[in-house]
Amino acid sequence: MRKEAVRRRQAGESSEEIAEALGRTSRWVRKWVARHGEESHDDGWARSRSRAPHHSPTRTSDRLRDLILAARERLVANPRAQYGALAIQWELRRLGVEPIPPRWTIERVLQRAGVTRPRRRAPRYNSKGVPYPAPVGVEPGTTHQVDLIGPRHLFGGAEFYAMNLIDVGSHAAGNDILEAPRPPLLAASLASIWSNVGMPTVAQFDNHSNFRGGIPPAFQHFGPVVATCLDLGVTPRFIPLREPWRNGVVEHFNDVWDKSFFRTEVFSGLDHLRAENNAFVAFHNAHHRYSAHGGASPDEVWENRLRNPLSAAYCPPTRLPARGRIEVVRYVRSNRRVDLFGKRITVAEDQTHQYVTAVIKVRAKRVIVVTLDGEIIHDGPYAVSRVLR
Repeated sequence: MRKEAVRRRQAGESSEEIAEALGRTSRWVRKWVARHGEESHDDGWARSRSRAPHHSPTRTSDRLRDLILAARERLVANPRAQYGALAIQWELRRLGVEPIPPRWTIERVLQRAGVTRPRRRAPRYNSKGVPYPAPVGVEPGTTHQVDLIGPRHLFGGAEFYAMNLIDVGSHAAGNDILEAPRPPLLAASLASIWSNVGMPTVAQFDNHSNFRGGIPPAFQHFGPVVATCLDLGVTPRFIPLREPWRNGVVEHFNDVWDKSFFRTEVFSGLDHLRAENNAFVAFHNAHHRYSAHGGASPDEVWENRLRNPLSAAYCPPTRLPARGRIEVVRYVRSNRRVDLFGKRITVAEDQTHQYVTAVIKVRAKRVIVVTLDGEIIHDGPYAVSRVLR
């Protein structure tokens, strides 16, 4: 049709007449007449041409594409490592690549190379249908989940522990490397992390004695971690016994830290580990994007928000402050007992098979057990020693 338009124009017909006869516009006719005039020596003058730009400044370079694929290949070769976008970003950072490509660029390169794999998913938790106490809030800085990893060992036998903290409302992480899990060290480590990420309203722990303090039956003794929380106006909350998934956000971060960081690198010593660990946590907060926040990273969630950082000069107390409250969530089984670190409270038969929250009031030395409906099913004394253990 293009050749026909040119032939008829050379025969003397006007562009308008040709356009009407061929069902095209006069502009279309003039375009192909001009193209023929410019390239009459080329037999392919009438072929369509790509409209793609000759140069795209945002196109992923061949070098970066090769680096991404090589980094993923190294990670896949390690059966203990993750090989997702965050792990690849961290691997590129180790190679000195700047700037770090965003997650979607990495995923696009992997998809075009045909090396993507189905995402590994853990078995989905099937709820038993029993309501669980609602969180205090979902705003950034409201609830921190805290967990301890270890003991782990470096090459050469050096032992260490990692205390991980994550803000549920923003997924901002904090972390510290410890040589021993002694409670005073954990309290000082927690204060140090809060000097960076800010203090929460609630700090949520599992029931390990390093966090709680005391060893049953000495239920009335709490440790330096609880004392630090109370001294700073933070409510320590303990999840139900044998239900680690209640701290699922920090448990997920533990897995990311382990498989995207610790297992992908050989550390020469604890100082090297600490330096790289701090870099990884900062990298996570700046680059790891969460669907829960619409694809924003933790640092982006905190933009234009005020944190509540703790002074770096703060020292944890040596005695339990006579103020504040300690919350303990428990599931009441058929034995009707609420176990509070060795002190057992028996409730009525109709209160079984539900979650309750025991609120230990430190100053009043009393404990109140409350159901999800707000019903008080126990109100009695609870001996609290100010001596830390």
